[in-house]
Parts: sequence; structure tokens; C-alpha cells
Amino acid sequence: MGAALTLTGCTPADYAEICTVQEALWAGGPDGNRAYLEWKYHANPYLDERYTVIARSPSTEGAELRGMVGVFGSCWERDGRRFTLPCLTDTIVASEYRNSPLFHEMVDEVLARLRRDGVPWLLDFGDQGTAPAMVIRGWQQVGVWGQSVVTRAADAGHHGPWDKLPVTRGVRSGSLISPTRTPDLDAMTEVVREVPADGRLRVARDSAYFDWRASNPLAQYYYLVARSEAGSAEGYLVAHRSGVDTDQGPTPTTVVECEARTAETCADLIQLAHESLPGTRVLMWTRDLADAGVGVLADMGAEFIEPTGRPTQDRPLPSLLIRATGAPPAAAGLSDVSRLGVWDFRGVSGRGWR
Repeated sequence: MGAALTLTGCTPADYAEICTVQEALWAGGPDGNRAYLEWKYHANPYLDERYTVIARSPSTEGAELRGMVGVFGSCWERDGRRFTLPCLTDTIVASEYRNSPLFHEMVDEVLARLRRDGVPWLLDFGDQGTAPAMVIRGWQQVGVWGQSVVTRAADAGHHGPWDKLPVTRGVRSGSLISPTRTPDLDAMTEVVREVPADGRLRVARDSAYFDWRASNPLAQYYYLVARSEAGSAEGYLVAHRSGVDTDQGPTPTTVVECEARTAETCADLIQLAHESLPGTRVLMWTRDLADAGVGVLADMGAEFIEPTGRPTQDRPLPSLLIRATGAPPAAAGLSDVSRLGVWDFRGVSGRGWR
């Protein structure tokens, strides 16, 4: 493999080469990958690309990009306080380095940079297949949690533009449920403001977050908003599909968020989404889902997949790994983050924060 690689930070001068290397993961082509890179790191409202690390071969070997670990910012809140926490993502190494320590060396460099700046934790909503090796290197597995999978016929779902889906009255709540292709920021923030705090860490879901997430250039989003007869927002649902796949392609459709004032409204949103969304498989995390929502999924023939404790079998399931950087926690609200019960994952949409 030649001489040792050089680890550096990421700058705009590296973008073109990063987009070429990341085509295997992002599949957006030069323009789409560039837009995604700028969205996820440069336009992130919480953190820029300062902690992303790339690996280059020596200048005598062309100084080629041989690996990358991305770090983007996420914002969490607890008991009225907000915390920015970095997340590991977009990890890739050249084929000749896949059985080498390069990935761990890049992560160690990220940890050193975070420790230098006093950032105490690094999160990874990652791949269960890598969990054992990461735990050996000091990561803690906070936990794995279940999800539902509804498998449908190839011609299932609404045919035509999403915003032409008819307004539907919820059979349980009586709410009027409307589709939209863009986030209704007023309605969504109105509903979230009414979600009571329960002492757990949860994503800071505000207009900045909703607007940034919706701007992902490699994603397709589908929104449902439930309103009362008087027009007040009663709930909303957000679903995601890859923007580089067709509606009936192999990637699943994922319900990434459903929030409502009542369990009945939540159940109505879930039912309409699973009846109308495109895709042959619709996934939804079930950890924080009320019984009414679970019941709807069961009635629709959902398969409920729960953790087994075996990483190879749990690989498709959502999970969280966390790594202390060695910097002391600056806030008491982050002292117990290694316990699964501390986290509320509503609004979190996977490793890529899609």
C-alpha cells in the first residue's frame, strides 16, 4: 500500500474529489453529490465541516483521496437546554485499504480534534456490522431498537403527484389530513411546541431543523398535516425516499417522524401514509410509538422486527453508538448519555440524517 497516508481536514478544494469517491455511497452524480456535500456540512445550521477528516496518499503517489469520515452537527434539547453533538457519517475507504486500520485512524483523528476543542461526545447512528470492532476501540453501544416493515404490492400507493392526494378525514380523530411536498413550518412547529418534556434528550425540532432537513438535494420528502375543523394543526407525518431511486425501486420508504396531539390523530396519519406512500416497503421506528399506532401497523400486516442482541442479525435495525472523546462534559445534561432510556429518537432519521 506504499507510504503512510496523510490525514487532513476537509476544504472546498477537496469537494470535487470527494464527490467522485463518494459516488459509491451517494449516487447523485457530480452535481448532485456536490449539492449534498454542501447541504450536509456547509449549510448545516449547527456545525460546519471542520471535523471531517480525509486521507490522502503521499505526493509521490499522486496525493489521491483514499478515505473520508464525515462529521455533521445535530442539535438536541433537554430540560430547556440545547446541545450540539457531532455525528459520524459518510465513511468510505478505497478498496485497497478496506482491511487496513485506515478507518479507525481517521476516526482517531476526528476524536483528537474534538477533544482539542472540548467537545465531549461523538455519535454514530451506524451499521451494526461494525459495532463489535468499534466497541473494542472504546465506543459504547447505547442500544438498538425495533422497527416495523409493511411490504406492499408494486402498484400500491398513490399514483400521481403527492400534493394531489385527496384530503382525507381521519377515521379516529376526525381531523382533515392534507398532503404537501414541502414542510408546513408553522403547523409542524405548532405541534412540536405542545410535546411535553419528559427529561430525555430529544432532537431540537424547530424551523431551522425542518427547513435544513427538507433541503437535502438527494432526498424526496412526503408530508401529511392533520388539522381540526377550525384549522389548528393537530399533527404531522414526514416520510423519506432516496432521491436517486424510482418510486418502485429497491430502497425502502421510511416514515422518519410522526407527531400529533392525540394518539388517534397519530394513528390516522400512520394509516394514510402506509396506504398512500410510494415504494414496496415502508419502514417506521416503533420505539416511541403509542399503542394506537402499533395497532394500525399490525392491522396493515406489518412485520415487527426487534433486536436479538446479535450484531449480524440486528444490522438492518436502527442503533446508536457513542464515543467519549476525552474532553470533560461541559454540561451536566450530558453526563448519562450512554443509557438508552435517556434518548428520545423522534425526529431522528438515521445515520445520514436524511
